Amino acid sequence: MQPTDDFSIFPITTRVNAAGRLSIAGHDLKSLAETYGTPLYVYDGATIRHQAERLQSLFRQYYPGEAAVAYAVKAYFSHALAVKMAEMGLGADVVSYGEIRIAQQAGFPAEGIHLHGNNKSQPELEAALAWGVQAIVVDSLDEMRYLEDLARKNQRRARIWLRITPDLRVNTHPHIETSHADSKFGLHIQNGEAAEAIRFCKNSPHFHLVGLHTHLGSQIFQAEPYRKAIEMLYEVADAEGFVPEEISPGGGWGVRYTEADGPDDAEAWVRTVSEAVAAANHQRGWKLPKVILEPGRWMVARAGVALYRVGSQKMTPNGTHIVAIDGGLADNPRVALYGAQYTARVVERPSDPPTEAMRVVGKFCESGDVLIPHILLPPVQRGELLATPAAGAYQLSMSSNYNFAARPAVVWLEEGRVEVMQCCEQPEQPGWWVYTP
Repeated sequence: MQPTDDFSIFPITTRVNAAGRLSIAGHDLKSLAETYGTPLYVYDGATIRHQAERLQSLFRQYYPGEAAVAYAVKAYFSHALAVKMAEMGLGADVVSYGEIRIAQQAGFPAEGIHLHGNNKSQPELEAALAWGVQAIVVDSLDEMRYLEDLARKNQRRARIWLRITPDLRVNTHPHIETSHADSKFGLHIQNGEAAEAIRFCKNSPHFHLVGLHTHLGSQIFQAEPYRKAIEMLYEVADAEGFVPEEISPGGGWGVRYTEADGPDDAEAWVRTVSEAVAAANHQRGWKLPKVILEPGRWMVARAGVALYRVGSQKMTPNGTHIVAIDGGLADNPRVALYGAQYTARVVERPSDPPTEAMRVVGKFCESGDVLIPHILLPPVQRGELLATPAAGAYQLSMSSNYNFAARPAVVWLEEGRVEVMQCCEQPEQPGWWVYTP
């Protein structure tokens, strides 16, 4: 049974206010739901700043060279959030033309942008070439040759990282593991692709090969695979006589979704990466490269909370107490995709003891639309609110209009201020579902 005073997976400004209700950054969540409707996603600005500053501080503590943090925007992106991330001095890991354009409009400097993706389009590559991004991250030999042709036609010299797949297995869900031998991502070491790509880029007048990149997956809590991956990057670089100016072990560090999850030891992540890079360069007598981490989920998951309103309840013949909410699969497909686990609190009575076993389900026409298969909560009534923490990553960014549901409003919270980052969609909006000339 979860302690009623444990808010360690909620945003850092979460409190129980004088009315006995949940608040974030001093804002009463019930009042926010009444103002903006439900489902409603709230983001705590203080939590995101805390995460950014924590990584930057850990790098200053453990890495003797230059280091940077780039936000993996696929976790959640909007123009309003992009502006705030740029103001924090972060770079951006982008994977599409849309993400490139938002990053540009929000004021991210080109020298902090990395274009990723396993099948980049011509418009995406040409936009990155024209902007002069820090790195186009080449994912395959085919893409490498295609990009060289585009660079030649556009009279550009592309700044290149190579995404290397070290053929390592990590302990995470198969759908978010990206570094194994059968992965669709990256240039594999085992079959010689990585070495061939290094040789090609070194000899191309249209490429400036500056760095190597890898990404092991997501929701990783063990730091040692990062050490092993970095060692493998340096082995292939050394064999080809390439001294990297920049090294990126990607992102993927895990976050807590329930109170039962282990602690967030990001210090071990940064320390291990820093030690591995420093040791690999010292061993070879090479100058320290710039190290770039690319956290996405870790930056925003804890900052976000989803608010849902309780609707119908029923008891099945098997004795399961089902509680339905006004959101679910359309705004959060992660449970159906990955079997993701969540918890919740009753907004109006967060300190009440959890005494009843329930299954929290969504309102959509799928049997798999289950938000929380089993949870203990206080008795709940129609119209009350459930707050689901750790909702800031890969929910809104993978949301849909299934059953023609409107994507929810999103608000940014600071002490004394609420900012709408994304308005709730409305059926009356021209062009939402069907093109209206």
